[in-house]
Amino acid sequence: MGNYVIKVQSMVLHISPLGFHQYASEFLRAAEGFKINDGFSPVPYYLICRSMELALKAFLLAKGVPKKTLKGTLGHNLEKVLKKAVSLGLDKVVSITPQHKEELRKANNYYASKGFEYFEVTRAATGYPNLPDLRVLSDFASLLVTKLKPLCIQATDRPL
Repeated sequence: MGNYVIKVQSMVLHISPLGFHQYASEFLRAAEGFKINDGFSPVPYYLICRSMELALKAFLLAKGVPKKTLKGTLGHNLEKVLKKAVSLGLDKVVSITPQHKEELRKANNYYASKGFEYFEVTRAATGYPNLPDLRVLSDFASLLVTKLKPLCIQATDRPL
């Protein structure tokens, strides 16, 4: 038995809007199934915010926004991602209320700075001030996942 060398040529993989949508859906399902044992947990906030981010980015991919822009310019800032999506017609597909925007803004104060991922003594000691309404966030995430699925399926049929 000898050594074998396999040479693989490089390839470009495009992550489809449907792939982002699938992950958005899975994060939302995880949030819906999460049970808080006692007191406060940042976990459902994180899961719902991640779902919203991925659903919005799925929309942006479907509209032709390059993945590089999603990663670089927009990052994990939910307000920036939502603003870009609205500029490309999201509000024609999804009915976004002022309450959705306000709760997303509150969530972004934590989410964009990894506040739902990493324990922060100051925020914990002050009781996590100005938290968003989890029910409103969950409803918005669910609306995004539901309404954007057909667009993501349609966009998957064409190359990015």
